[in-house]
Amino acid sequence: MKYCEGRTMCFRKPSVLSFASVVGKAENDGPYGGEFDEVIDDNKGGADTWEQAEALFQRRAVNHVLRKADLTPDRIDLVIAGDLLNQCVGSSYGLKDYFMPYLGIYGACSTFAEGLLLSAALVNAGYMDTVIASTSSHYSTAERQFRFPLNYGGVRTPTSQWTATAA
Repeated sequence: MKYCEGRTMCFRKPSVLSFASVVGKAENDGPYGGEFDEVIDDNKGGADTWEQAEALFQRRAVNHVLRKADLTPDRIDLVIAGDLLNQCVGSSYGLKDYFMPYLGIYGACSTFAEGLLLSAALVNAGYMDTVIASTSSHYSTAERQFRFPLNYGGVRTPTSQWTATAA
């Protein structure tokens, strides 16, 4: 590991081969509308539960990454993924059918940065060649788990945060 400018880590090897984003309708209606790989207008994506929907978003984003990088799951050394749910449910279920080595991480809002850092460090050190860093969130799962349970009919305050439905 090499440091430059004090404590900033400098990596020689890692490069980003591809990236993708799958979002819900509200995210596409924002200032970055039209810049995403896929927009799922129904926040459940046809799934029965919000957790299944979040897993779908995660799976679709990884599909786009693999396609854009012209890679197959057998060429991936590790997937580092996380979400805002207990036991990384969205990531675990979203990626279970790929049969790629998987490391679930949880850092709340820092999950994606944590995944990128771990991926870059593993590749730079020569332990891995190809790593996917992925994260997802879903407004409805986060709202139920952290804020106002939607089933209870809790009223949102005008200044409440709004978690992205995306991967």
